[in-house]
Amino acid sequence: MITLAIQGGELITPLEERFTTVWLAGAEISHIGDRSPAAASHRVLDAGGCYVTPGLIDLQVNGSQSCNLWGDPSQPELSVLRSELATLGVTSFLPTLITDEIGHLKKNIAFLRSSGAGSSQLDAKVDSNGARMPGIHLEGPCLSPEKPGVHPPEWLQPLTRALMEELTTEGVTLVTLAPELDPSGESVRYLLERNVRVSLGHSNATYEEARTAFEQGVRLMTHTYNALPPLHHRSPGAIMAGFRDCLVTACIICDGLHVDPNMVRLLIQTKGVPQVILVTDQAYVGTSKGGLVGSSISLSAAVRNVVEWGIVGFTDAIRMATWNPAAVMGLNSRIGHLEPGKLADIVVWDKQSLAIRHVIVGGEQLL
Repeated sequence: MITLAIQGGELITPLEERFTTVWLAGAEISHIGDRSPAAASHRVLDAGGCYVTPGLIDLQVNGSQSCNLWGDPSQPELSVLRSELATLGVTSFLPTLITDEIGHLKKNIAFLRSSGAGSSQLDAKVDSNGARMPGIHLEGPCLSPEKPGVHPPEWLQPLTRALMEELTTEGVTLVTLAPELDPSGESVRYLLERNVRVSLGHSNATYEEARTAFEQGVRLMTHTYNALPPLHHRSPGAIMAGFRDCLVTACIICDGLHVDPNMVRLLIQTKGVPQVILVTDQAYVGTSKGGLVGSSISLSAAVRNVVEWGIVGFTDAIRMATWNPAAVMGLNSRIGHLEPGKLADIVVWDKQSLAIRHVIVGGEQLL
């Protein structure tokens, strides 16, 4: 039975765009078209003058001023974070844990799992009071001592299969690591066998070492440019290796502080829109506190930035924040695209300001 019709907006799936209506039946998209598929009583949401897109997906969220995932978050704090993200258009995210004492990391992984993080979040019947958590991102602890960023150097660990077996329990779906720490690729093979995605980040890998890692199956770069050796004409490094590999997708923070807009333009022009993902690296202590300790940007603001900087149009910006992250994480059968049978996670944007007007998660209007 049709429960909601979003009418009058410009639908961006984001693989195409057209004027039409999205019909919802409970938690899922039932039909896309100008006519209702069945006569039924339903509510209408007027999206005139607006874009209608899939909900945004952020692969790197460390917390907010309401919830510090690096510390000892509580269930109420996590609920506030999920609600905050949803009102900003993020309907799915990977809670991200950085390098820490192993016991504390395992404690927080267990906490997130007990809070529902994992593939069950893509069940149509999931509680829709906030953003979904379809997995957990471990950013560390197997990172380069030369490129730790804000990660506590005392807790950095060697990259071994045994440690990956200990940490990548159910619910962990993405691991950022420095692959040069394990040239044989044994740890990467183990993670891939468990269907865990692997991202090169906080790495001091040479061009050749990065190429080897990509050949072993690493398919992502974490916050490209940041905590990696800079591009150099005599020492191209991991960034150039990522630029050249058509199978590698590059994540990037577009707050205008972590990366200059001209370097964002270079990345997107080099890799192409299909192989770039917008992330926030949003943290309890972000750029609002001074320095580059995570960010203070929202993913919807990152979308607006790349449009306002004149790098891409809105449709491409949406793709980099919806379909691309869903596809690279293997979630695109449920989210990241507006299509019948997909979850009704939807954002309505004002066409002029690109401000968010409405957010729907699992068919429930939260904003």
